[in-house]
Amino acid sequence: MAQQEDTQLTGPGIGLTFLYYFSMTVIIVMFVGSRSAAFTFASPELRQYSTLAGLVAGIIGTVVNRNVTMAITFENRNRFQTRLNQKLAEIGFEPEELEDEITDNTADPEPEGEYLSYFRSGLAGQFAGGVYVLLSDRSATISSRAINIRRIRKLL
Repeated sequence: MAQQEDTQLTGPGIGLTFLYYFSMTVIIVMFVGSRSAAFTFASPELRQYSTLAGLVAGIIGTVVNRNVTMAITFENRNRFQTRLNQKLAEIGFEPEELEDEITDNTADPEPEGEYLSYFRSGLAGQFAGGVYVLLSDRSATISSRAINIRRIRKLL
């Protein structure tokens, strides 16, 4: 019997995250550096500095901001959900109120479970990213930025 493939979206991978931070840093350093009196846009030193800064920013950005998925099992769903809400509230995440959505009955059926989204309020919420949870009967899949998942692992 064929095994069902897990096609759950988890966000950009390591490669795209690194490429984003690397390329944006190179562009910014090249632009700012070419405006200074010490370098021109074609200067080899400026290219070396921008590549080095891009590598550093790419590595740091990948470690901190890549998307990670964590699976967790539990015995009692209600107790786990209450605990999850409390622990996420401790680090500033609040559950998002879901609006009624129009469903497309012709689309592929989604896996059974309840989808929950948590976000920070205010300006911090714009930069922290959300925490997305798929709750099933005895397990949960939590997806967020790597830095958020590390904090959640320590709490749960």
